[in-house]
Amino acid sequence: MKLLPIWEERVKDVAQEPAVNRISYGLKKSPRYYAMRTNFIETVDDGQAMLDFALQRPLSHIGFDTEFGYDRPGIVIDGRNTSHDPRSIRPLLLSLVMAEPPDEGEGCLYSFVVDLRKPELLPAMNELFRLTLPFVGHFAKVELFCLWRLGIGEPLLLWDTFIFEKLLHLGRHHHKYRVRNTADEYEQIRAKEESNENKVYGFSLVATCQRYGVAYRMEAEKERLRQSFLTHPAAARFSQEQIDYAAEDAIAAGRLYPLQVQKAVQHGLLRHCETVEMDWVITNARIEWTGVRVDERKRDEAIARISVHLERVEKHLAAEYGIRNTQSHKQLAEFFQGCGLLHKFLQGGKVSFDKKVLKKNAGLHPAIALLRSARRASDLLADRLLTPEFVGAGGRVRAEHRQLGTDTGRQTSRWPNFLGLDRVLRPLVIPEDGFGIGEVDWSQVEVGVAAAMYGDDELVRMFNSGDVYSAMAQHFFREQLPEEDRTIAGKEFKAKHKVLRNQMKSCTLGIIYGITPVGLAQTLGTTRAKAAALQNRFMAMFPRLQGALVLASQCGAIRGYACTISGLKRYRARDGEATRWEKNWLTNHPVQGSAAVAFKAAGNRLDKLYRQHDARIIIPLHDAFIFEAPLNALGTVADITSRVMCDTLQEYFPALRPQVEVNITRPDCWNKDGDGEELERWIATLNELMYGHETGSKEA
Repeated sequence: MKLLPIWEERVKDVAQEPAVNRISYGLKKSPRYYAMRTNFIETVDDGQAMLDFALQRPLSHIGFDTEFGYDRPGIVIDGRNTSHDPRSIRPLLLSLVMAEPPDEGEGCLYSFVVDLRKPELLPAMNELFRLTLPFVGHFAKVELFCLWRLGIGEPLLLWDTFIFEKLLHLGRHHHKYRVRNTADEYEQIRAKEESNENKVYGFSLVATCQRYGVAYRMEAEKERLRQSFLTHPAAARFSQEQIDYAAEDAIAAGRLYPLQVQKAVQHGLLRHCETVEMDWVITNARIEWTGVRVDERKRDEAIARISVHLERVEKHLAAEYGIRNTQSHKQLAEFFQGCGLLHKFLQGGKVSFDKKVLKKNAGLHPAIALLRSARRASDLLADRLLTPEFVGAGGRVRAEHRQLGTDTGRQTSRWPNFLGLDRVLRPLVIPEDGFGIGEVDWSQVEVGVAAAMYGDDELVRMFNSGDVYSAMAQHFFREQLPEEDRTIAGKEFKAKHKVLRNQMKSCTLGIIYGITPVGLAQTLGTTRAKAAALQNRFMAMFPRLQGALVLASQCGAIRGYACTISGLKRYRARDGEATRWEKNWLTNHPVQGSAAVAFKAAGNRLDKLYRQHDARIIIPLHDAFIFEAPLNALGTVADITSRVMCDTLQEYFPALRPQVEVNITRPDCWNKDGDGEELERWIATLNELMYGHETGSKEA
């Protein structure tokens, strides 16, 4: 880890001093001396003595917390949220509470607070974090940022009390439990926001302590004291109140740990925590710490070009169709009413012009393609990747990667949302000089996981054939295929019978995501009756899967949760008969959630293996890892990534023979399948739409 630049000389001077014996003088440290008080560490002797004490005592775990400020002001997002570049963090204090089990020695907590502004203390801290004990923090990502800023390595074993609380309540705060059966978009958005706030503030350290009956002495003063560190003068001494407050957070984490471990055992979550989720805290933090580099010249060009084309599209819509505001529900309703098409936009008894509805009706009128293009251009310009103020240290943009951001256990990201980044903007992400960007993606992974989780041998066989959708189509459409096409390789079949293969893909994803015959009919462009018949015939190919899905839905509704391969549970928030939405996720969570488990486990391994090649994960995208590596090691890192992803999935599901798709053909930018020209093509499509060279059904 690299130290703060302003400290490099001071640390060099310290490093040149004679090394202090790690066990100073070989003297036994008295536990009574350190017990029942907060020990403030600000000299080398104090730091060495604390390290010696930790090495001598029979500790069970160490609670830790940091207090910090920032070198640069953050970006105000809204009234509750401010985004800070993690690299701007300025560590001030490190609090540690060393815990002894009650049946060993004195059986108590020993509290220390270390002044991190003194670089001469860092060698002892580095040694301390190498102890093979669980280090326990609440929202430990920030603590990791402080350690890395100082050049201190992360703990070998970590437990995050915040992440455990999210695990324990996964699914209980979903916004659909707050607003039921409404098509009101505003109400849905408001419910989502309230749900997200509950997930954050309901899992705060104080709220967590209250749930477990752990005393937190400084609850009333917490926000005031937290703010006091953000404005603390660089060289000023800390007050005793600040020191006591710093210690209190570590004490709370230390006391929560054994209670949470007991709860983890009771809920069957301990294995998942120890083998996947707690290691992912470190992996996820390093992804955020690393960030991505953005081509600022291309970014500025993209802003200019998209703005010009948005203006042209809007003028065209106004002149040709009288639509002056593409976001105006009233104007759009009046326009399509005049065209006799308004009934096509009915959703749940209400008129809707959202993206999905516009896409479904794209071929009905030339204006729809232009509306979609204008909306997309507006969304692109609003993307925070295009906001220069988000560029941080080293010219890199660091999004907030939210662990357990979804109730399936998958990631989300924001400020900017890399995981939802429009494909046309991906080529703006570029590597450092001398590095390249690569991507390795699991092939059709959720189909394989569904087959293995629900024990359908026929579906497993098809997945292992290489292209599961082609294998399905060859079986399903056997009677109408030429004999020679019934056994050709999946890749060749895909090229010859794309339509048939896509029908099987839609049916399969319908199983995983709970699509209805109505939805399938819209996807395939057919009638509801034909879609229902197709879906029924498709399910008849997999009777084992069909029965297992019904059982999973029924039993999951009764016991109140669905479970992944590692024991991760998604909970219902109410009793009684399950709704259609609940039935869908009760059967889907074992699939999506288990895929997410294997993905995180693979990422944890890659995070460690990449270091010897100076490589790093920059974006964990659904079922793919986007990584940055030296150009001369790009192929090696891609091979390591492929092997680890396949091996990890097979360890969870031995019956599967997983495959991956590797993309390192154009390492100069992030792209899909080596294609870095999507923005240029999309803008060209806009021109064609406006000037009548393409029909209104053209995808834009």
